[in-house]
Amino acid sequence: MPWWTTHIVCLLLLGLRTVQLKSQWLSLDGGVSNEVRCFFKDTVNDRLLVGGKFPFAGGDAQRVNNIAWWDGTVWSSEGLGNGNGDTTAFGRLDPVLSVVMRHDTLFASFLSQTWQSQSGFRYAGMLVGDEWQHCADPNSVFLFLEANGRMFGGGRSDTLYGAFAPGVTEWRNGFFQSLPNMPFTQAVAVNDLEYWQGMYYFGGVFDVLGSQHIVAFDGVDQWAGLGGGVGGQFISTICGYGDSLFVGGWLTGPNVQSQHAQIWDGSTWRPFFPQVQFEGAVRSMEVHEGKLYIAGAHYWAGDDTMYGLLRFDGRELCSIGGAMPSGDNGRIAFMDDQLYLGISPLFTALPGEFIARLPLDQVVPDRCLELATGVEDNPSRFAATVFPNPAQESLSIVIPQHNGPIEVEVWDVSGRSVERGLFQHSDGVRLDVAHLVAGPYMLAVNMNGAQYRAPFVKE
Repeated sequence: MPWWTTHIVCLLLLGLRTVQLKSQWLSLDGGVSNEVRCFFKDTVNDRLLVGGKFPFAGGDAQRVNNIAWWDGTVWSSEGLGNGNGDTTAFGRLDPVLSVVMRHDTLFASFLSQTWQSQSGFRYAGMLVGDEWQHCADPNSVFLFLEANGRMFGGGRSDTLYGAFAPGVTEWRNGFFQSLPNMPFTQAVAVNDLEYWQGMYYFGGVFDVLGSQHIVAFDGVDQWAGLGGGVGGQFISTICGYGDSLFVGGWLTGPNVQSQHAQIWDGSTWRPFFPQVQFEGAVRSMEVHEGKLYIAGAHYWAGDDTMYGLLRFDGRELCSIGGAMPSGDNGRIAFMDDQLYLGISPLFTALPGEFIARLPLDQVVPDRCLELATGVEDNPSRFAATVFPNPAQESLSIVIPQHNGPIEVEVWDVSGRSVERGLFQHSDGVRLDVAHLVAGPYMLAVNMNGAQYRAPFVKE
């Protein structure tokens, strides 16, 4: 029986609404001339580094050669060494796949063995000063993956610096080095990295330690699988949110609990919320200002409108950004409280621009579902006061004019019960939450057959 239908945990439909609205998307000065594949946020200078297969930016007004800065107003290729260095009329479409800035060095990987007109320049390079240099010399697709201040090497390459080096490596002392006890012994695909609850999680196309497509690393020398992993073809994105780890990709077939997205609660794999059905690969997940954003073409149960973006705050699940009938959803990035999204040329709001921005302070959700968790939906309610919210050490619950026993339960964003207790109430109950992982939770207070529910955030 699916987890959401058990008598222990269920998802309850408290309110569902659909809103018709005009487009909220804005242009980035005409956008870029072809696909966007990656972002990097330069927090020091408050700008985005954008990579892809676009020779031009700003409505074809600027030659940027597949990598460019966006500062919120204009495009620029300053300090980028002329990108791939192409000078032909239409430019090269070999995409830039990943970009990372570390100190004064720009790292870029690309789907080509030619960069800066050098045929021996394979798949990855680094810009030191104004000069592009070889970086690692991988023999296939390479990805720069950064988390928690560390940079790792992923992708599909199994050779670096002319030596066999499958799986994951780390940039240390000026070059990529193998990691202790790494379980990869043959060529694999490593697509994404997330740092969550003190561990590094790598996802892609592999099966190691009895875990399909995902493995955990303690940052030193220990590796572990995650409950058998997930089925399907590949994981493309991993994101920790609150007390749960969300993964997305192309997930269909055996060992798949929900199509294209699943949730790891720390001990068990769970399906994504059943009211939403993903129809295309989930490409990107990011957390911004306490909310989880997911790029993936999806429908709601009983509705044939396709949306491309989901927002989840631990209490409410919303489609935002309007209908995206052609599945216009690529990578996500954030800057100055705006969401940036790689889009297709068929995106109806900005046709042919390949990138769009959504001011989050002006977003009107298209469709929302308020989620609560509990044994059953009991219409009998009572008043209570819960404070502080957000909470750090404890949560106080005050129910006026009541002195009897109350039952308190707390659930995380995956629907897993993380705290439960029976209290003899007099003036109030003080619930210890210091041990909970930072993030959103749902509180339920049961008393004499009635119930009070409220979301709260653990800081």
